[in-house]
Amino acid sequence: MMQRRFLSSSTNAANYYKITLKRSTIGLSKDFKAAAHTLGLYRLQQTTYQPVNASTAGSILKLKELVKVENVDAIPTKEDLLAAKPPRGYKVIGNKI
Repeated sequence: MMQRRFLSSSTNAANYYKITLKRSTIGLSKDFKAAAHTLGLYRLQQTTYQPVNASTAGSILKLKELVKVENVDAIPTKEDLLAAKPPRGYKVIGNKI
């Protein structure tokens, strides 16, 4: 039993959950809204990064129909997010004002 526990913890597991709110909490009871707020989700398409632990997993299971969850190794920095953003479809050349 102890060997199994040590072997499972030595695998390369993700450190964070990337949680995105895909469906609204409008019309749901207060405990569902509270679980979303506990995860830091207030608006649709909002993404938060939460550590992998039992309390986070419990909140995710409560909201499993409303959220999209991915496992990630690290929280991306602001520079990483801007680098992944596609370039603008236009350029502002001048100002007529």
